[in-house]
Amino acid sequence: MDRKTQRELARLSQEAKRLWDEQRDVLSHAKSVARDASASASGIAKRDLIPRAHETYRDTIEPALARIPWRQVAAPKKSSNPVVYVLMAIGAIAVALIGYAAWQTLRADDDLWVEDED
Repeated sequence: MDRKTQRELARLSQEAKRLWDEQRDVLSHAKSVARDASASASGIAKRDLIPRAHETYRDTIEPALARIPWRQVAAPKKSSNPVVYVLMAIGAIAVALIGYAAWQTLRADDDLWVEDED
């Protein structure tokens, strides 16, 4: 390669590294903003939305449900079959594994950034 091409490649390499560093900083800042927004939304929900929903349920929905003539439903027979308990345990483990896999997939991991070694 001639000198001009080498200088151009070096300039482009430095510009790409600078851009990569800027993007990493932007993503870090976006993660921080998203974390703060999540905490704020959680606080608003606990302070405003949950009490309002509870009040609406107590004042509107609960009286409406009280007016409905419910039929008496016979209680289901309890099973003493151990297979039922084994199937319930397998189902609970499956749900836990799916939740763990989703958490691993969706979590933010700062260790994913690999620095270039020059």
